[in-house]
Order: sequence, then structure tokens, then C-alpha cells
Amino acid sequence: MKKLYLLLILLVFASFGFRGNSPILTKEINTLFSQKDTSIAIDSLLVNSYKDEVLKKFYKSHQYQTVWTSKDQRDCLINEIEKAEEEGLQTSDYNYTKLKNWESQYHSLADSTIIRYDVLLTQSAQKYISHLSKGKLNPRLLYKDWDLKVKKIDINSLLDKGIFKDSLKYVIENSKPNHIVYKKLKRCLKLLREYPEESIGLVNLQLKLVPNCKSNYMPIIKKRLAFWGDLKETDSIPTSLYDKKTQDAVKLFQSRHGLRADGIIARGTIEALNYSRNQRIEQVVANLERWRWFPHDFANHYLLINIPDYNLVAVKSNDTLQTQRIVVGKDTRKTPILTSKISNILLNPNWTVPPTILKEDIYPEAEKNKGIFKKKGLSIIDSKNQEVNPWTWKIEDANNYKYVQKPGRNNSLGVMKINFPNNYSVYLHDTNHRNYFGFSYRSLSSGCVRLERPLEMAAYLLNDEEQWNIKKLKDTTNINHYIKLQQQLELDIAKRNAKLLAKNPKLILKKTVFEKPELKTININIKEDIYLYQLYWTAWEDKGTLQFREDIYCVDLDLYSKLRYKNIPAIVTKPKIVDKYYSN
Repeated sequence: MKKLYLLLILLVFASFGFRGNSPILTKEINTLFSQKDTSIAIDSLLVNSYKDEVLKKFYKSHQYQTVWTSKDQRDCLINEIEKAEEEGLQTSDYNYTKLKNWESQYHSLADSTIIRYDVLLTQSAQKYISHLSKGKLNPRLLYKDWDLKVKKIDINSLLDKGIFKDSLKYVIENSKPNHIVYKKLKRCLKLLREYPEESIGLVNLQLKLVPNCKSNYMPIIKKRLAFWGDLKETDSIPTSLYDKKTQDAVKLFQSRHGLRADGIIARGTIEALNYSRNQRIEQVVANLERWRWFPHDFANHYLLINIPDYNLVAVKSNDTLQTQRIVVGKDTRKTPILTSKISNILLNPNWTVPPTILKEDIYPEAEKNKGIFKKKGLSIIDSKNQEVNPWTWKIEDANNYKYVQKPGRNNSLGVMKINFPNNYSVYLHDTNHRNYFGFSYRSLSSGCVRLERPLEMAAYLLNDEEQWNIKKLKDTTNINHYIKLQQQLELDIAKRNAKLLAKNPKLILKKTVFEKPELKTININIKEDIYLYQLYWTAWEDKGTLQFREDIYCVDLDLYSKLRYKNIPAIVTKPKIVDKYYSN
């Protein structure tokens, strides 16, 4: 039809003697082309031939008519898809080249081709909005430790709003995660792509290097530090001496990678140095995908845990009110990805050993030495709630008992436990291994998250200075506090009795018998709505500085491969070995 209208105009102008390059003719044609084209009917059989229910519903709701009649809307979509690389996605997934080509010759396309173009625009828009909103891949098909709510979006309603209310750009932009970390990841990706291609050798160093020593690998190390911008003055690159300037650069590099900034080049630093620019880009692309799986909108008040950074922050009204170092699950017992709501706090919790730890840790040790129960402070409780003599314990009866640690500072949960509903029986808690917080590698727990300053977190969550200030919390969880109270009570009674006997020496006083002080478990419900987000990201940008963390669960490379290539099997990676003698 468009060609017919154009032909009629040309004939009319030709009859008046105008040439094809007449300003008047050109103006009329441009005016015609700038107007919205009318819709074209689409054969419902064509739409129904696609194995895409969302697409079918979309065109059925529009009476099987083309919808991309506005050039502005088509250009908007194509321009947005062109920027897919900024999101860590690929334009080829959304038919960018084909859309661009058809748009360039739109007014010469046959109606049948326009129909195909319209359907392809819709498919591409639906796919792009879906990928931005909830990711390209489904994490529930990839991981067993994933416990986030399934995202539900009405793509067709969003597309209708974008096309027919001239807000397509807004719809696409609003489909992206709006958390600051996602935006920092995008800036990180942009910065990485500005780095040149590199051809620097790997650091195959097996031993650690300390300042002022010499090594044949030092020139390569210096080149890598200079490449990333940590080493500013490069005059000493050819030399093998680990000099002061290089030491300062190493400390800066270590700090950016979550390592202890001590200037000692050990395994953690070497592994981080050996990452290439392209490997870092792949890492960021994987992180961007994960952030599309995470909640797009966080609550007003929440705790946010970044598992590979071993860090927790408390945020309220976009203001960070507290931060703590944490210990997270080891590679074989990963801390799960989840979101929940803080429900209650237990002070002086007892600890019932979970089945996995019993099977993998306690039982094998107990078969060798039954003294392990006393060593770990475990009571064996039978079905009648009676305590069993540990020396009579037998492996064949092991599953008939429960194994409990009484409250106390040496309890595996420490003096406090924070509960929240989840499918993995995990929680936040104190620990009896407080020295772990001095390590830079803190993937050491059995899945739960351990807090460096648990009572400060309890005071923060309870937010009750009168009833539960930090002093009250410390006293409540300290057995010595109760011992002192009892000693004071005994002293007061002794003084009172002495006065009574002074007045009446023949008076017979009943001796007061005190039970041995014990810590009592106290449950306190959280009144305020405070949410918990346990997430996993290993890269971001902070004020122009690239930040990376070790991929402790070895998921980045595998995820990138699945994003970019089809039918890629899971990549098997060797678990990290903790060497506590290394400082990083």
C-alpha cells in the first residue's frame, strides 16, 4: 500500500511537470514517510506456527495486526538492543543485524516482509525485556543452593505500554536491576573494555616473595601491575628487585582484590595477577547475569551479604549503618543464595548438630575415639530426652540420638543466633572460632554465616536501648556475670546471717543451697521489618577503581560459558585449599 501511495504522489507531481528532485516533491515524500504507517493484517496461521505462546497471545490481543507502525518506536528498540553489550548481553541474541537491515529499507519492503519484520521486532523486544528483567538463564536449573523468589513479569503488558504509550525506552530501562552494585558492574565492564589487549606472560611462581628480594618473575609481575594501573612509575620494570615502589603497588593491588595488603606476594596475589583482561570481562558478564536474577528492588531496611567478599552491611533508607566481616560456607558446604526476613534472635542458643555434620564429621571421629563427644561439649540425648553415656555409644545406634551442645561461649553457635525462614536450615550466628576473622580467606563454615561482632548486630536489630543495650546483651551471654551475681548474693546472705547470729547466737539458720549458674536460652522476636539478602558477586567498580574478589565457589567461568555457548557441560574445578600460613 505504501508503494501505491508513493506512486500516486509521483504521478500527480509528474502531471504538473515537477522533477523528481523538486524541493516540493521531496518535502511531500519526507512528510509521507515520517507519518505512522497503517497496520497490516497478519494471517493467524502464520503467528500460530511459532512455538511461542507469549508471541501468540500478543498478536491475538491485537487482532492479528502489525503493531510496529511507528518509525520512532522501531528506532528506539533497535537503538536499545544496540546497547545490549553494556548489559553484558549480546546483540546477536536479539537479531540486531537483521532488524537494522530491514529498517534501512523499510519503505521498499513488501507487505509480507513487513509482517515478518513486525513479528521479529516483537520477538526481539520480548526476549530482551525478559533477559533484562530476570536473566538469560534460569538459576534453578543450574544450582541446588538457590532460594530466591521466582520473578514473574507480564512481558506483553510491558510491551503494550512501551509501544502504545510511547514509553518503550522507559520500559526497557525500568526492566534492568536498579541496585547500585549492578550499575557499578556496568561501569566496571566499560572500564575493562577500554583496557588494551595484553600479551604479558603468566607468573608461575611457587614460592612467596617478600620485599627487597630478587626474582626472575619480578619483571612480569611489574608489567602486570603497570597494566592494571597499580604501578605508576615503570622505570624499574626490567629489574628483578622487589623494590619499595613495587611493594606499594602490590599493596594497592591486594587491597583491590580483597587480599591482606601486606606486600607479600603469595598464592592469592599470584592467582589474581594471572587473570587477563578478557577473563575479567567474562567475570563481570557472569556477575551482571547473576544480578538480573537477584531482586531488582530491595526493602527499605535490610542486611546485605556478599559471600565472596566475606562482608555484611546493614542498610536503612539507603544509608549504611553497620558493616561486619563474616565467615561463609566452604566450597563443599556452600552458603546458599537467598532472601528472607529476620524473625528472631536467640541469646545463649544450644546447638543440635545437623545430619550432614554428624555423618561427615562427628561419626567418623567418634568411631575412632568416643572422647570426641566430651571434647566438643556434646551431650547425647535419647528418644526419652535422657542423656546417654558417651562411652556406651555405638555407630549402629547413632541415628537414634540427637547431639546437643549446651549454651556457652565455646558453643559452635557462640552466644547468639539470628533466625530467618529458609529451606536450608541456615542462620547467622556467633562462633567459637573467632580467630577465623583474621584470615583473608574465610570460606570456612558449614554453610551458615558467622558474624565478627554478633552482639553489636543483635543490639542493632533489636533497636531497644532500654531493654537490650549492648551492656545488657554482654551480661546476658556471659556466665561470669551470673557467677558474680550469685557470689554477691551469697555474700549478702552471709552478712545478713552474721548479723542475726550476733543478736541470737543460738539461732539455727537453714543453709541456702545454690544451683550452679547456667546460661539460659532467651528468644527475642524482631519487631521491625528487616530483610536479609545473601548474594554472590565477585566484581564491581568503586570511584573509578576496579574491585575483584576470589570466585570461592568457582561459578563465574561456568556461568559465562553457559551464557555464551550452548550445550556446555558444567566445568569441574578443584576446590581451594586453605593455607593459613599464607597471608593472602
